[in-house]
Amino acid sequence: MIAPLEFALPERLSVTEENALLPFLRANPDAPVDISTARLRRIDTPLVQALLVAAADRRARGVPFRLTGVSPDQAAQLSALGVTDALLNIQVAA
Repeated sequence: MIAPLEFALPERLSVTEENALLPFLRANPDAPVDISTARLRRIDTPLVQALLVAAADRRARGVPFRLTGVSPDQAAQLSALGVTDALLNIQVAA
């Protein structure tokens, strides 16, 4: 199995403005990916939408995609938005 590429989200990220996440995902469409939210302060709806689209695309093609370093608060926010493990593989930090 190929080790996943890792991308650490910064403290703040807007997917509606220029950022490094979307180019990273476009540049690595067939690579397993771990996206770390360990430094991210706030998960907003546009970011969640972008992550769900990326996860769905990779899931349909059998390419692993995982959200890592998710804090319990972030996990609760994702759950409140209706994000389930079936939609996005989430690894909650201890």
